[in-house]
Amino acid sequence: MSSQNPIACPECHSTEVRRSRRRSLEDHAFGFVGILPWRCESCALRYHARPVPLRHFFYAHCSLCGNMDLERISFEHVPGMGSVLGRILRLSALRCDPCRHKFLSLRPLKAEE
Repeated sequence: MSSQNPIACPECHSTEVRRSRRRSLEDHAFGFVGILPWRCESCALRYHARPVPLRHFFYAHCSLCGNMDLERISFEHVPGMGSVLGRILRLSALRCDPCRHKFLSLRPLKAEE
């Protein structure tokens, strides 16, 4: 995980966490409000949390892992017909380095601190 990713295990405080699969109706219900299941790689605890804290929600971030350390890419690398619409609307084409997810975003990139 990136150093900008604030997700940590509530039990052992490790930052070695990954997304867990949604298994129950409760997991899907939490998902509608942006709270996703996570699993700690160190202690195997399964818990629910937002991928990005609310104070960072209005900046571009990966929807899969919550990473905010993104790089700009060319529109040709974004899959689907959305890249054509994104080019017309002048959206940012971004790629998440850890999970390699490519997407378009209206949100601005967070400035380095």
